[in-house]
Amino acid sequence: MKNQRFSLFSLFLIILSAGCASNHPTVSASRNASFMPTRADKIALTLRPNPNAEDAELGRALTVELQQESFNLVPMAEADYTLAYMMEDDSVEAYLPARNFTIESAPPQTSAQIKASASPTPPGFARPRIEGFQQSISSETVVFHSKGIRLYLYTNPKTHSGNFQIAWSGCINAGERISSEREPLLIKTLLGYFGQDYNGQVNLPVLLTPK
Repeated sequence: MKNQRFSLFSLFLIILSAGCASNHPTVSASRNASFMPTRADKIALTLRPNPNAEDAELGRALTVELQQESFNLVPMAEADYTLAYMMEDDSVEAYLPARNFTIESAPPQTSAQIKASASPTPPGFARPRIEGFQQSISSETVVFHSKGIRLYLYTNPKTHSGNFQIAWSGCINAGERISSEREPLLIKTLLGYFGQDYNGQVNLPVLLTPK
């Protein structure tokens, strides 16, 4: 018996990859109602100890964007808030349908085939095989990765009473990978929602996105 398999999985990956560098990433930002942070507040950037190459590059790019966006960066001892950053990598398992087509004998279609099928087969002769197909649906498991840049703004216990509190947090989710050319634009876009509440898609300039 001859078998052929046609899977929807490959088609789904083509559609997904087309949106990985979307011009409409998602931003999720949330502000603690007890605080109203602005760019004029004294902010210290918390550099990560022993960062990997990806985090080190994110720290450098974030520092440049904070300066260009006129944030009031100061040493930790003078800061009202501390800003922490991280690169997120979310993994999601998905179960995708896969159609399986099996070529096998099919019912007779023509008058001659019907007649041949109804008549007895003489000894020593093989009945001719008529090809057709059947289909069944199974599932395949695939893991999708989604990169994002997340920022946390904390109160500074050195200048505020009490422990660390999250005054604001924000994340921009940008697809399967974030290129070095695209990273500054994503940071700039996320900083545009600093101190605000927001959840939804945002627009990125088409000319500044990677091919």
